[in-house]
Amino acid sequence: MSLIMRVLALDTATQACTLALWEGAGVRARYEIQPRAHNRHILAMLQDVLDGQPLRDSVDLIACGTGPGSFTGLRVAVSVAQGLAWSQDLPVQGFCSLTAQVFSAADSGALTDGIYVLTTIDAQTDQLYGLWGRLCDGHFAPEGEPFVCSPEHVPEPDEMGRTVVLGSGGSYLSRFPNWLRNGSRIDVEVTPRAEVMARLYGNGQLPVESFPAHRLSPQYVQREIGWKKLSEQGQHG
Repeated sequence: MSLIMRVLALDTATQACTLALWEGAGVRARYEIQPRAHNRHILAMLQDVLDGQPLRDSVDLIACGTGPGSFTGLRVAVSVAQGLAWSQDLPVQGFCSLTAQVFSAADSGALTDGIYVLTTIDAQTDQLYGLWGRLCDGHFAPEGEPFVCSPEHVPEPDEMGRTVVLGSGGSYLSRFPNWLRNGSRIDVEVTPRAEVMARLYGNGQLPVESFPAHRLSPQYVQREIGWKKLSEQGQHG
């Protein structure tokens, strides 16, 4: 596909509901912390970023965060992306929400080149989703695949230097292994941001490997989860 100038991006894998439209000259974005309420807000946010323009005249590609993350949140993002893409015969681009967090942190200047990154999302089941990688020349190089585990069993990478832990999984800091807890910087506030992903795809900084809407699917990582009631999901750390 040729260079995409108009990209609609969305992600609801975390507590953040984020949606943005990149049009080459700029970006219109909405970002709200809406735990367990993404489905009630995302369509209104879409209307805001389209700013009265018909979808068919505004978008060339729909980029969607596919997780891992909240089961319900992933289904919201994927179903909205599929519905929009099917209605206008638009291609879609899936992206890993854990990777999107790294690009969000890098865009804000929170990461330095060469640093090792553990990007995480709290799985809300006394576990976390995670992905190891390294930031090199503005690009994130993942090491391995996304995983899910208890905080005590975060896998140790083959190589490790200066390290930052990104995302809500960092709230388990006190339960991390000593090798990770000692000397690592923690930033639990980082979430995916749609405006960053829309811009990176729109200006060609990330490769586009688009496909039809029916091939878009959530990245659950773990199929069997011991669910907890809301009253049982206390504070961590």
